[in-house]
Formats: sequence, structure tokens, C-alpha cells
Amino acid sequence: MSAALVATAPERAASARILRAATALFRARGYHGSSMRTLARGLRMEPASLYYHFPSKQDILFAILDRTLDDLLDGLRHAVTAADDDRARLQAAVRFHVLFHVRRRQEAFLSHSELRSLTPANLRRVLAKRDEYEHVVRGLLATGVRAGVFQVADVKLTAMAILTMCTGVATWFSEGGRLAPESIADRYVEMILRSVDRRAKGLRS
Repeated sequence: MSAALVATAPERAASARILRAATALFRARGYHGSSMRTLARGLRMEPASLYYHFPSKQDILFAILDRTLDDLLDGLRHAVTAADDDRARLQAAVRFHVLFHVRRRQEAFLSHSELRSLTPANLRRVLAKRDEYEHVVRGLLATGVRAGVFQVADVKLTAMAILTMCTGVATWFSEGGRLAPESIADRYVEMILRSVDRRAKGLRS
């Protein structure tokens, strides 16, 4: 679909449907194990119609990852803006990140497993947004450290550890498990805040 044209509501709906189906297909078979023809067949769509919306399989993968990161960034900023102090902002960030990776675990999984399948140009664009997301989390920690609320030896390393821990739920969570998503988020918030909170460290010393 030409970038010069404004997509109609039916076209936007069709694109969203394609991306949902592609996400499931790439998750099940991997990017390189999937084809545009297989995707079109699963959608009961003519290949030409699929190519009208997305010129290539690479365009589909990039759209999935790019939109996932946009939603992550928007959601994170909204979550922390609504909080009113350093602890509450970090709590909100952790809770949002965990719940996002539970509720949208297919996209979240692809955002890590299929980075290698992006072209160099697309990879740079995706990594720039991921770096922006990490920068927000580092900022939350750094602000808390300066205020004397958090105590961490290495802000960058701690931020990476927190994000890696929270992102991991996308690989093991299953519906109907022992804990509901909200309970998992509560426990992650408790563990992470306890590890960085200056007051909690004082109580343990």
C-alpha cells in the first residue's frame, strides 16, 4: 500500500488482521520457516491482496516489532506519569512491563527472538526505540538514587537486569497457571523494589 495514500478503516483493519496472523505464524514456525504464501493461505486471502498491504515478509516483521515497541513506550510513559513519587514510578514501570509481556507475549517474544531476522536498516530503527525504552527505566532509577530513595551500585546494569527479569515472563507464562498475571506483577514489584530500595536494605543490614 502506497505510503502516500491515507489508509481507510477497512484497510487498517485488514492490516491489523494480517499482523495478528503473522505474529502467530512467526511464533510457531519462526520468521525463516514462514512464507507469504502460507500466511495468505491461513488468512484465506489471495497473495496479491497480502502484497497490497505489505510488500514483503520483512515489512510485516518490521511492522510487528516497530508497533510493539511503540505500544511499550507509550504504555510505559503513561504508567510512570500517573505515579507521584520515585517508588511509585518504578512500581508502575515494573507492573506495566510484566503485564505487557504476559498479555502480549507473542509479540514480546518475537521482539527478542527475531531481531536477527531484520535487515540492518530495520534493526537500527528497532534498537533505537528499545534503547529509548531502556533510557526511561534508567532515568527512573537514577532519579531515585539522586533523591536517596534507591541504592544501586550500577544504574545501567540494574536497569538491564530488571528489564531482563520482567521480559522473561513472556517465555514461561501460560494461561490457567498457578498465578494470575496481576499476582505475578505484584511479586515482581515486591522483589525488585526490595532489591533497590534504600530503606529495605537498611532493614536487612
